[in-house]
Formats: sequence, structure tokens, C-alpha cells
Amino acid sequence: MLNKEHKGVPSRKEKAEKILAIGYSVRHIVCSGCRAGYEMYAADAFGDVDTRKRAKRFFPLDPLQLHAAVSSLKGVIDIMDAIIIGSGLECVEFGFLKSKSLKEKALPGANSYRKILGNTPEKTKQVSNKAWLASRLDELGIAHPVTYTGREVKEQGLVKSMRYPVVAKPAHGGGGIANFLCSNETELIRCARQLPEFLFQEYIKGVHASVSTVSTRQETSAVAVNEQLIGLDSLCAPGPLVYCGNITPFKTNYSARMCDIAGYLTHELGLIGSNGVDFVVSDDGPVVIEVNPRIQGSLDSVECSTGLNIVDLSVRAVRDGLLPDRVVTKRYAAKVIAFAEQDGVVEVNLDSDGIVDVPEKGKVIKQGEPIATAIGVGDNRASAVSESERNIKRIKAAVRFSELK
Repeated sequence: MLNKEHKGVPSRKEKAEKILAIGYSVRHIVCSGCRAGYEMYAADAFGDVDTRKRAKRFFPLDPLQLHAAVSSLKGVIDIMDAIIIGSGLECVEFGFLKSKSLKEKALPGANSYRKILGNTPEKTKQVSNKAWLASRLDELGIAHPVTYTGREVKEQGLVKSMRYPVVAKPAHGGGGIANFLCSNETELIRCARQLPEFLFQEYIKGVHASVSTVSTRQETSAVAVNEQLIGLDSLCAPGPLVYCGNITPFKTNYSARMCDIAGYLTHELGLIGSNGVDFVVSDDGPVVIEVNPRIQGSLDSVECSTGLNIVDLSVRAVRDGLLPDRVVTKRYAAKVIAFAEQDGVVEVNLDSDGIVDVPEKGKVIKQGEPIATAIGVGDNRASAVSESERNIKRIKAAVRFSELK
């Protein structure tokens, strides 16, 4: 339930609001928005079957030329009521969306930008900068990994003082695709020289988790604590730190503390709408790893577990200053991404219950690329995971892989 008599779904008597979801992958946003009664449009680099099925219209983005691709959508954005910016666009320039006249009203919560539902591009870029975030976490006294740039490692001779392995990651971006581990001094020196703009962080042992939040300008509500699945060999993850999905809820003795930290941090960073804070739960307690200033990939498991609609919650928080009165976990839900062990071709239509991010039949999948995503729901963690595993088998069986070399 939401306070102030929030009903969640636009009235049938009203014309459905047109919202463009734009990002590297926006299937989860589009489907959530459709369930809430919005007229959704999509622009991303995948064009999955379920994205195209739900979206009123789909616009393909070239992942290698995102700035140009986004700018080319100016005419489309002009006829939208609002846009939601997803992942992968943290460093893309959105200046063309700024209101050019004081007479041109921006939407509530959009600051000087027309139509953006959520954080401004400047805020997103700032918070997504992991070097900046590490410095801010220091100021706030929040536990986080010791972090240096490659240039600092090289110039300050830090290789002797760092504990191994060391996590190497780009300053911007999420998903862990480009992240890797330096296991010794030699590897760290080489990587710091070759990648001076990369960040090198202390590796924290523990369970990966996240807290999903929704915020107005005055308040923040934690809506779910999620277990994160990271770098699983059983899913053929292409790296040890690659995001593979979520299980909601994640129950730990530190859940309340994590929610408090996420709420405080979200408020201090000035974030609005749907945001997420990533943690590692170590033996000493929760450690903040990253902040995602946007709707997160955990949307699927959060919505299945709680019955909430994340897109609608975000819109209402930004527009009307409304937050959930109370969030109740109704069931366990697992979202699990299957990656390709080898190059392959999708030979079966996967558009069915329990599978999302559906590739077109005949699509060529390269080794290490995501094939599709399995969903599992149950009364407990084991049953939800078991159902997702059955759907993972269906996904893998639908692909004809190349012969192993």
C-alpha cells in the first residue's frame, strides 16, 4: 500500500502516459511499466522478444555508439510524456533534454531536464563514478573497500601494502563484465600501467547482496534486501565478478542495518526514484560496494517477491512524493541469467512462463553472452532456486552450441 490514497495504476478513463525506457537493456522496465498501465516504448541494445512484445514501439541502440544513438532519439523523446534512463548510459550526454526556456516546465522531480523520471544525468554520472563514491563514503564514515586509481597505484608504490587478490574495475559502469582480479603484485603493476584510469579495490570476502530503495526528495523507503548471484561457473558466467541475478528476500542478521545504511546513503547522495546499494556482507558486517542510481536488474525478483510494481513506485515517488506504507515479502523469487558456454544458435522459441530476456529464434549467441533469464518462485529459497534451475535447463536446451574445442 502507498500513503495518500495512491492506487498505483492509471485510471482507464485517463489516456495512458507514454514513457520511453532507454538503456543498454530495458526489458524489465518496459514490462513493469506495462503491468502498471503505462504505454511503454523501448530503446536498447538487445531488442529481446518480450521487450518488443510489450513495447508500443522499439528503437534499437548501437552499444558502440550510445551517445549518437541517444541523440538520434530526440524526435521520439519530444512526443513522449516521460523517459526512464536505465543502465549503460552513465556517461552519455543528455544536455539536449534540458529545458531551454523558463516557460517550459520540467516534470516534478526532473530539475532542469524535461521528462526525465529519476536522477539527473549529472547526478547519475557523479554517483556512478566509483572513485568519487569512495571519497564520499569516506566522508560519511561508511565502510567500503579501500580504493585507488591505477595512476595512484603506479605513482605511490602501493603494491606492497595492498592485500591480494585486488579487484580491478572501470570507474563507471556496472554488471561486472569488465571486472577482474589481480592475484599478485606483478599482475597489479602490469594492470595499473596499462589501465591508469581503472580502479583497484580491496577484495572483500563475504556474501554479495543489495538493498532496493525508492525515494522522494524528503524520504527513502527500503523495499527489499536481495541476495546477489555473482560469477557463478554453473551459469557459465564470463568472469568471476559478473552479475548473474538475484534471490529475494535475503535474510541475514544485518538486514536492518543494511536498510538503514542504504536509506541514509541514498538521502545523503540526493537520489530520487528507484535506486540500489550493493553490499558484501563480511564477517565484520556489511560493506558498501557500489550505488546504482537507477532502476536495478533486481526488479524482477523484487516484484515477484513483494507484489510491488517498481516502475510505478518510482514514478509516484518522483511525481507525487509518495512512498510505500509497508512492504511485505510474500514469497521467495529467483532471477538467474544463463550465459553461453560456447558460440551457439537459438533453435527453440523461449517465449514462455518462467523465462524473460527472450532471444529471437535463430539468434546467434557468442560465448560469454547472456542467452536468457530464468525466473523461479517458491515458498522458500530452495524451491525458488529449484524452479529457476529447471528453467535454466530449458534455456540451455534451446541452444545448439558449437562443438567444444
